[in-house]
Amino acid sequence: MIFSQLKALIAHTILLSFSFCTNAQHTDLLELDGFRKAVNSADYLAKVKIIKIESFQQADGFQRHVFIADIITTYKGLIHKQISYEMFVESGEDVMFNSAPIYLALCKNLSGSYYWPGTGSEFKPTPVIDAWINENRDSLKLARTPAVWCD
Repeated sequence: MIFSQLKALIAHTILLSFSFCTNAQHTDLLELDGFRKAVNSADYLAKVKIIKIESFQQADGFQRHVFIADIITTYKGLIHKQISYEMFVESGEDVMFNSAPIYLALCKNLSGSYYWPGTGSEFKPTPVIDAWINENRDSLKLARTPAVWCD
């Protein structure tokens, strides 16, 4: 009796492990798909470490946040050591950051300033994204795809 319960418990554990792995792989693929969309839809892509945010209340009820980030690696666009970019959000909307490196896709306006195109343009490094970046590093620098988020 104990042996059959133990076998059932082991089988259940294995099944849960497969289920967890499948869900994790699905999440990784969805995240990679979103990352690739961001890469193809923005003017600039880099791995950055945000070091400062300055916030300003706008007359139109929005808040303007200016992010300053150290560049770890540039993958698409001009190479910088540090970059600043703007984000506009509704007044009272919280904007937080931590100092962990992220992949960041940005747009560039006609005056040459960078801006955050919206949700789906920041990504935490993951093994799947890191591998994709390493495999596509050279083609990203040469990419001249239209930045549809930046129109």
